[in-house]
Amino acid sequence: MEFDSSKPIFNQIADYFKRLIELGVYKSNDPLPSVRDVALSEKVNPNTVQKSYQLLVDQGLVVSIPKKGYFVSKSGLLDRNSLLKSKLEAILNEGFSKEEIINYLNKEESK
Repeated sequence: MEFDSSKPIFNQIADYFKRLIELGVYKSNDPLPSVRDVALSEKVNPNTVQKSYQLLVDQGLVVSIPKKGYFVSKSGLLDRNSLLKSKLEAILNEGFSKEEIINYLNKEESK
């Protein structure tokens, strides 16, 4: 984690697990590490990890099973539109504007 980054830690953790899901490291129905284990290994508050995991639940990548943990959802393997959306959201979160993205795509298309 980059503690001096302008990006909140909970977003960094969520992005990390999202990327692992995209790469197939975690597959459908695989459990994610416990909130406590991630908090200890990253030296962050468990509430921060909880917030990260909730973000993944909200995105439909992960499901929460009470008293069992968090698991990659069956639909957690991203379809092409979801993958594109997550990549664009990451680019926007880095501070690029929609106009910059469109201009870049237009330049690439004209090559």
